[in-house]
Amino acid sequence: MIFLGSTGKLGRALQRVWSASPPEGLEPLWLGRKALETQSRLPRAQAVVALWGVTHGPAQALAQNVPLAEAARVLAKASGAERVLHLSSAAVYGACAKADPSEAAPLAPLGAYGQAKADMEARIALFGPRPRNCVLRLGNVAGCDSLFRTLAEGRVAEIDQFESGKGPQRSYISVPQFGRVLEALLALPLAELPDVLNVAQPGVAEMGAIAAAAGAPVCWRPAPAGALARVALDVRALQRIVGLPEVTPEALVESWRCWGGWA
Repeated sequence: MIFLGSTGKLGRALQRVWSASPPEGLEPLWLGRKALETQSRLPRAQAVVALWGVTHGPAQALAQNVPLAEAARVLAKASGAERVLHLSSAAVYGACAKADPSEAAPLAPLGAYGQAKADMEARIALFGPRPRNCVLRLGNVAGCDSLFRTLAEGRVAEIDQFESGKGPQRSYISVPQFGRVLEALLALPLAELPDVLNVAQPGVAEMGAIAAAAGAPVCWRPAPAGALARVALDVRALQRIVGLPEVTPEALVESWRCWGGWA
């Protein structure tokens, strides 16, 4: 199995988790963009997992998500892979995410990052049937987002506060549980692999509660106009593939500390 994005936050986090508890029957070959450029010959592989992507910067930088998806497809063909897993984001739903969207919901990204991922998905939809492509619309990953970076650095967590008095509620998944998702999708019969899949643990975690579970001080600030109090994904399709536990702030923090903290 070829994993692209070895130097990204999620790639580094997965490598930490799997080095401590190697996935059974899975022998990942980790490649970053620079390492890929120096590969004179690619090994045969059953699957390509494209964890890479551009998450910040101007529109020109974010637009690189499209050619990165195309590069993953080219690599899959060159290595004989039968499937490619592409990493997208819950950000493609925009304001629709407050209504627990399923994979069939319309895309309405609010920001440049969400639009870039939506553009990437549109390009993937034109790739054709071989190799099989599956887009993963990922929620927040504990240990790889800005809140957990703040916790790891021991800084005060600045969190938006809504009229409810609480902070943002978000779909989250821990890195070990995300690893379980990848293992299940890589083992799934090809005919059963979905075109698109929401990826998160069931339920939502409130960011203030996450900070409290980590014992971190919080500085509340009024939520800006247009901020979403809730971003939640309908993960019933995922649950039929691999049953994940209900998300809790305490479990997210405990898992994050176990695998080594900020990625």
